[in-house]
Amino acid sequence: MIALGIVRGKSDPYELVNGAMEYLISNKDKYMDHPNIKAIAVLKMKGLFIDEIRKNQKMTSMTDDEGNDLQVVDDKQNDISERIGLKDETKKVLSAIKTMGEKCQEILMLASEGMSMQEMQEVTGVKSLGTVLSRLSNCRKELKGLIA
Repeated sequence: MIALGIVRGKSDPYELVNGAMEYLISNKDKYMDHPNIKAIAVLKMKGLFIDEIRKNQKMTSMTDDEGNDLQVVDDKQNDISERIGLKDETKKVLSAIKTMGEKCQEILMLASEGMSMQEMQEVTGVKSLGTVLSRLSNCRKELKGLIA
């Protein structure tokens, strides 16, 4: 049921479930005693779905006036955003998150799922809870600066 909600008819939900199960089985030592294995499975399914969208997304590389690399999403991706009814504010936040580093993207996604700090620590493999708290705080500040 969760996989159906994630894909919303855009792809096969069974592929997500199979992918998540394969991941959990191959990492069973890491997640065997996890108190919320369902949350891990849901996160993995969402990640797989996002990866699939990214694979289908055509990107054009260009640089700004300062020589920084930029990625411009083609019209097909903008059309997807319109079809699923994203508000302009949400589009702005998602666009800002895409420019952030991989660690920030991961920790913000986990926080948006309502995971506890301990769960985020386990999922990310970070050794210290303080590092998770610090990373989340810094990433939130960075995101706030990007969307301001």
